[in-house]
Amino acid sequence: MQVQSRIDRRELLAGVGAVAAAAVLPGRGAKAEGSVLQVWGGVPAASGPAEVIQGFERENPGSTINYTRFVNDDWGNLKLDTALQGGVEIDVYFSYPLASLALRTDSGLAADLTGRVAADPQLTPFLDQQQPRAYWSDGRILALATAREPNFVLVNERRRQEARAELPGAWTIDDFRAFARRLATPGSPGAYAAPDTARIALGPNYWYTADGRSNFADPRFLEWLRLGQDMIREGGAYPWTEVLARRLEVYQQNGFLTGEFAVWPTAPFNLRYLKDLKNYPHDFVVSCAPVPRVPGGGDWNTGTFNNFIMINPNSPRQELAWQFVKYWVTKGGGPMMKGGKIPALDQLDSDAILAGLLGSEPERFFDVSSFRRVLLDEGIKLSGDTNLTAYPEIHLACTQQRNLCWIDEKSPEDAVRAIDARAEAAIERYRGRS
Repeated sequence: MQVQSRIDRRELLAGVGAVAAAAVLPGRGAKAEGSVLQVWGGVPAASGPAEVIQGFERENPGSTINYTRFVNDDWGNLKLDTALQGGVEIDVYFSYPLASLALRTDSGLAADLTGRVAADPQLTPFLDQQQPRAYWSDGRILALATAREPNFVLVNERRRQEARAELPGAWTIDDFRAFARRLATPGSPGAYAAPDTARIALGPNYWYTADGRSNFADPRFLEWLRLGQDMIREGGAYPWTEVLARRLEVYQQNGFLTGEFAVWPTAPFNLRYLKDLKNYPHDFVVSCAPVPRVPGGGDWNTGTFNNFIMINPNSPRQELAWQFVKYWVTKGGGPMMKGGKIPALDQLDSDAILAGLLGSEPERFFDVSSFRRVLLDEGIKLSGDTNLTAYPEIHLACTQQRNLCWIDEKSPEDAVRAIDARAEAAIERYRGRS
């Protein structure tokens, strides 16, 4: 099967927000043949992938998996995109940001999995398009989510107790803002950043109207930009100039575990850092609160089904690649829990999920009862985006304008107008090419 289209270089750079080429890191072992599979993923091998691979190789004697790790940031994703474009031997790979997923599927770099999924009763949940755990495009499944990633808010318990603040249960975005201000100290803001209140209010496909146009004229996007700017100005959120200068968007754990901020909206994969005293020494316990709600009844979680596993349509080992993909989504849940990855399929009971995420000494690091209450809440509403029209371009515009707004170089009104105009233009260009 031939690649349907090549990645345009300018689109590639725009999609990942990079400005220069990156080196390609080939899979271990040159020119793998036969039953040797080249797999690229963003999770360190020791955080679960190595154990999944060992299990697959035991069940499939004679098969060998070479796992190449790329860092899930702009440079790492550009490296993977360049490798796929350049014909580096890759059979199976993972996509994490939706911008990368959109870029790769639009460029014909994802094999059609629809028939294989439909033929396997174990995989029936992936056929649900109302609460999708797969990425569908034009009636085809091109990627399978391997993880369920509900978001939550982590709290530095020492700072909370010093502030004599109650740990929130069900709360609103106004409560979140007040809580962040209360936990702020001189030289240390309360929170990392404001949650994505537009996502909380609008849910899946929130960047688009029902007829597929730009939805950034919705007032909730303006409210989100204004909230973030106001929280930074009042000391409730981390200065965005510092976030950009220190790349804290990628390394948020550094600021939280050194006590630079005390309230952290995040996802389960970051829990692994809280258990790693060797690399992230800290002397406080961490508690957990749910994502706050917004006025008007908005109660969507800001998390999604994610960590999409995909097969390169150019792979000469389609059958082996599929067997590996199926093994990962059906049997890989247990091993991947150590990396903070809750399986997308309902493979594990609640106790196993909690034990997998919090580790063997949970009381040493966590307020376990708060994590049990939040993580195991069956009412969590995860978004599953199915419209990724011009997504890389819109994502870039949204990121750039948010940054300008939150470093106080642009008003929220001007920033959201710029996003809306650029999103609408990108959608028009995309439709013109389709």
